[in-house]
Amino acid sequence: MRFFVLASGSAGNSTYLDFGGCGVLIDCGISKRQLTAKLNDHGHDFNEIQYVFLTHDHTDHNKNIHLFDPAMVYTGEGCLPGALPEHILKPYDILTFPNFTVIPLPTSHDATSPFGFVFMCGKQKLVYVTDTGYVSSKNASYMVNADYYIIESNHDVGMLMGTNRPMYLKNRILSDYGHLSNDDSANLMCRLVGSNTKEIVLAHLSREANTPELALSTYQDILASHHLDGLNFRLRAASQTDVLEGGNDED
Repeated sequence: MRFFVLASGSAGNSTYLDFGGCGVLIDCGISKRQLTAKLNDHGHDFNEIQYVFLTHDHTDHNKNIHLFDPAMVYTGEGCLPGALPEHILKPYDILTFPNFTVIPLPTSHDATSPFGFVFMCGKQKLVYVTDTGYVSSKNASYMVNADYYIIESNHDVGMLMGTNRPMYLKNRILSDYGHLSNDDSANLMCRLVGSNTKEIVLAHLSREANTPELALSTYQDILASHHLDGLNFRLRAASQTDVLEGGNDED
């Protein structure tokens, strides 16, 4: 499997997965022009998208979901007008497709029926979880020892509290229905990484309350404190503007 984080952040989110020629899109919070250009720049085409998984109904994730026929889209109850009943996701209900399987994980976010996902193709597993205030023990049990993680690392708490955002918004972000901080994300991953883990991608970084350098350094410090800094996996931060490519073509 290969993955391409096309855009990640509050201005728009979209990730493309390639399962042996089967194209899967997670969210479409960017324009068709951006989506097409980014796919083309990395050897793929808009028309290769066969399935679309919508995490939830916030604009930075669903802004241009209308570009796709509802017959292609899978999402939670109430997230998409006109969604096919058979495409409504149910927590932990495994869906099997010709090239991959997916397990929807219910997340904790102030949105309609939000989900993260565990994708499996051959012997490889990719976890995609953003926009959640915490990760339940049940969700974590499905996320252990994946090959690839695209995981939220939204904010640094100190930076967030120092912004000019109103207090109600800060409290919302810090709540169980908000977003994972750098520290929370890193401590979570210390419980999940294993011998199969090849890469962790930090996603949905706040423009005002985080930086890639801070998110990565926080991760490195916490991994070291758990004696996990010697494990052989790659750690990178996704961007709002630049495509991050990862994965490989092995089963």
